[in-house]
Amino acid sequence: MALKFKIKKNYFQDALRLMRISKNARESDGVINAVAVMATDKAKYALEDAGLMTPEIQEATGGDLVIAVKANTIELADENISKIEGIVSSDASGGSSRSSNIIGQELKVINIGLDIFKDALEEQDVKVVQVDWEVPAKGDEKVINILKKMY
Repeated sequence: MALKFKIKKNYFQDALRLMRISKNARESDGVINAVAVMATDKAKYALEDAGLMTPEIQEATGGDLVIAVKANTIELADENISKIEGIVSSDASGGSSRSSNIIGQELKVINIGLDIFKDALEEQDVKVVQVDWEVPAKGDEKVINILKKMY
């Protein structure tokens, strides 16, 4: 069994996208565990719990991307680190010809999800507005239908 990792300094990535990439990587043959995360304190805790922590990862900061793979062989771990890095580095816009230079611009986020996403962004000094959202009418279909008619 081999554990390999790569840290990309100051390489912010979307947490949801990283979760999807990690899930797909874990499905590869011979991969025991694979994770791509921003090096927030909460992510480091999860890496520790998963047996993927190293002293170098512990030193990474919230703006650093961490890719860690535990696989049956060193070669397989290296191969999957490269695959994950390639996917993370690929054009997230899906090849759109539209060009948008967001480098250097202040990032502002509205989070309508779990507090963990807000916390991770705040640890990276990103301005976040948290929206406290809940299921309309607590999911009661009868009340929802009444609200639909009123809307």
